[in-house]
Amino acid sequence: MRFLKELKLKREIRKYQKRELLKHETREKRNNYIFWFIITIGCFSIAYYYNFSQDILTIISIFIMALLIIDLFYSNWRLKKDLELYEKSQAVRDSRIIKSIEDKTEIQKNNITHLILKNESGYDIRTWAIGKQNSLIIGKTSRIRVDVDLTTTAYSALISKQHAILNRTDNGWYLEDLGSRNGTGLKRYSDNRKIKIGNAPIKVQSGDIIYIATTAILLK
Repeated sequence: MRFLKELKLKREIRKYQKRELLKHETREKRNNYIFWFIITIGCFSIAYYYNFSQDILTIISIFIMALLIIDLFYSNWRLKKDLELYEKSQAVRDSRIIKSIEDKTEIQKNNITHLILKNESGYDIRTWAIGKQNSLIIGKTSRIRVDVDLTTTAYSALISKQHAILNRTDNGWYLEDLGSRNGTGLKRYSDNRKIKIGNAPIKVQSGDIIYIATTAILLK
């Protein structure tokens, strides 16, 4: 999905660049034609008014042609330089756009607002809203409070009273196993990779699925 968005963005950017370059080139040519038309008419008008000889007219024609050739070379050189600067500025602008998209995507991934309990068929059974909480303990009801209570789920006997914990940091959410008997698993949304949570906290994102025994909890 992300690849298709970036591909569409680059295609739109190329179309925009082509339109801008064509407009720029057309404007440059039109201005040059008008300028040299005025110069030519002016020179021959002066020559006619003062009744210059044919030799003088030839010299004026050669001089105008020489200036025209020089101007064409200069215009092409300047246009090339302008295009190089334009492409560089476009590259910077494109990178900023892509960076902005990536930043927004990263924010959306890190912005987990709900935990959704799923059954074996993939249907939602229960939802927990995170709200402003910075820490959520996953386990079963006991004398110690748990935020995500899995007491009534199937095979709850495999779930420890304090099984795992989710902690919010400045960089997003992290999942950590609390020394449970049967461990905690995680399925990545980005690549469907399944990993087992060890002693170290693992960063999780929206779309990931936490597995507590046979229980699946979707982070959303």
